Amino acid sequence: MKKLSLFLAVLFAGSVYAQTKSFASSSKATFEVGNMIFNTVEGTIAGARGTAEYDEGILVAIAGTLDANTIKSGNTTRDSHLKDKEEFFNTRATPRIDFTAKEVVFVGKSSGVTTYKLRGSLTLRGVSNEIEIEVEETSANHLVSTFTVNRDLWGLGDGWSKTIIARDIEVRVDIYLE
Repeated sequence: MKKLSLFLAVLFAGSVYAQTKSFASSSKATFEVGNMIFNTVEGTIAGARGTAEYDEGILVAIAGTLDANTIKSGNTTRDSHLKDKEEFFNTRATPRIDFTAKEVVFVGKSSGVTTYKLRGSLTLRGVSNEIEIEVEETSANHLVSTFTVNRDLWGLGDGWSKTIIARDIEVRVDIYLE
């Protein structure tokens, strides 16, 4: 009986510290990309789903997905091209944008903000590439990451000149957890 009690106590204690949180529907990505050299196109991608796992209050795993069909750039014609064209997101064939962290490294905590480095796989248009991003946990239920995507690595906009669409896309991801 003593052994059973000890086992249950250890099991319960472990489950108190391990926690999985789901992405809230308000989670989204925003982006900026140069267009025609002097213009910047801004947009959003919503439809986020995913989970973040914590152990003793420290992020240890995260994976999420966005719905490429929700892309909005302020121009319905451009949005249709981004969603439908094979050289862009081709959402009929590849409707999701996925990220799975293969490694989560706790960097530190300063002024109430906890910083992590994530190494993982980002899949756009069915093409996966390794990427490293920094994530800041600004509150108990808000993760923010800003990073650059080189569209050439994913074949995003193949055939389009860098003067028409810049190579680098600035991305910000806001994840709200529940």
